[in-house]
Amino acid sequence: MKAIAAPTYGPLETLTLIDAPLPTPGSGEVRVRVVSSALNPADTKVVTGTLKFLHARNRPLIVGYDFSGTVDAVGPSVSGVAVGDEVFGFLPYGPGNARGAFAEFLIAKSSEIAKKPASVSHEIAAAAATTGLTAIQSLRDLGRLPAGGEALITGVSGGVGSISVGIARRLGGRVTAVGSGAGLALAKRLGAAEVIDRTAGPVPGDIKARFDVVFDAAAAYRWSGWAGALKPGGAFVTTLPSLAFATDKIGSLFSSTRVHFINVKSRPEDLTLLGTWLADGLEVPLVKTIPVRDVGKGLLEVQKAGGRVAVQVADGF
Repeated sequence: MKAIAAPTYGPLETLTLIDAPLPTPGSGEVRVRVVSSALNPADTKVVTGTLKFLHARNRPLIVGYDFSGTVDAVGPSVSGVAVGDEVFGFLPYGPGNARGAFAEFLIAKSSEIAKKPASVSHEIAAAAATTGLTAIQSLRDLGRLPAGGEALITGVSGGVGSISVGIARRLGGRVTAVGSGAGLALAKRLGAAEVIDRTAGPVPGDIKARFDVVFDAAAAYRWSGWAGALKPGGAFVTTLPSLAFATDKIGSLFSSTRVHFINVKSRPEDLTLLGTWLADGLEVPLVKTIPVRDVGKGLLEVQKAGGRVAVQVADGF
């Protein structure tokens, strides 16, 4: 099969087209013929070796996490999914994953995928997989956003931040978005009740005890800066672990608020919920769609401009 891979850790320009063996599904696994994928910051971090723990250290290194496609073969002990089913999901972000979605085929656990609604395109399903479940698990599970609650979301021009606005609203929350320029206009269009221009002054400023959840999708802030803006029992959720996060985690133990890091998982029940929302009109803002042969160039552009970029895998080599 064709795939885009890196021979070793290095610059994104090393990504190249290779021929790889066609994988065979094992027990509890399915083989998916990939139609669409999407670019993620994790792809860059894995290829360059910045965060090696996000993928196995196999060579050649086929990257790509999000996928939508058609089940091509099933292994033993698989139920609920059959050859010909259209499915979507994402591969695990961790050292146990030696596979990649920038390939004609991939192997996925049947317990980590869901059927794609017929009315949702492969492009949108793939683009929503990681970002949508990150939002759901951050706001609903870690943040425990109540119906009628207040959610603040940062990084609303990015893939996670933008889809989080619509998801917070579907969870019954009222959204305040933090960003600048076009990101704020996008957040308003997606349903944010209020926006805060981060370039206009210090954030959060004098906001006190207002939010049930502060979801730092941009990973640009700290709990210590937002603790005063959280209601008692409120949560600060970030997308990136760091030494500062560890310090804040300890500090939160002596506070009435909480701090969490989201380690997103591809859960079929969450994917099914996301698929239902997508079919119902949940918007996934896309900057553009590129052919899989251009993922190296695309990742370089995303580093500079941000936003969500889908990848056409079928017929894209």
